[in-house]
Amino acid sequence: MPPTLPNLSHLFDPGSLGIVVVGTVLATVARCGWGDFGAAIKAASGLMRRRFQIEANRKALAKAVSAIQRDGFHRADPALPPDRALSLMVETYLRHGAPEALGQIRKAERALDEARRVSASQVFIWSGELAPVFGLIGTLYGLAQLTPATGADVTTMIMSGVSTAVLTSLYGALLAHLVCYPLASAIERRGLIEEQNREMLAAWFVAQIDLADVAATARRAHLRGVT
Repeated sequence: MPPTLPNLSHLFDPGSLGIVVVGTVLATVARCGWGDFGAAIKAASGLMRRRFQIEANRKALAKAVSAIQRDGFHRADPALPPDRALSLMVETYLRHGAPEALGQIRKAERALDEARRVSASQVFIWSGELAPVFGLIGTLYGLAQLTPATGADVTTMIMSGVSTAVLTSLYGALLAHLVCYPLASAIERRGLIEEQNREMLAAWFVAQIDLADVAATARRAHLRGVT
């Protein structure tokens, strides 16, 4: 006879879960503000999208370099890379044709991305710290329900209060260690990996632009010598 699975339905209490989740969200918002909280939720939802598309961005940059070498930055009109930061870098060069500005653009974009990543990760770290606190608050609330009311079923009342007290502590610990802290780590890991890949492609593009600029300068000098 196969073993029977344990019945875990008694571990689900919407009221206890609501105390922990709503309390954690409100306390986190009070600490970081709605703007940072919304940005953190957006960063967490971004974990579900596709990872940084190395090949697609590499091909787009290669085509952009070919177009610039062939037509010059004034007339080149290549398709931009799918990554926002790399697209901004290519678009800026096509508009101004200043290779020395590319490093400054990358530095500014890198600092902005790092600030967003650290801020989003910190929000979930704060949530992880606050979730057990509201688990304890729920425990105290459950224990407060042990005061018998007139005409109440004492046994039912005690069981309900103890259940709320235990489950809120459980929910607080689970929310912190299975949701908040893992999300903070995942946002940090994803951001670092994407930044490394982006930096590798950006460095390649800048190197190719420098080579194209040197070649163009040499051609102009040769033409002046001929004339």
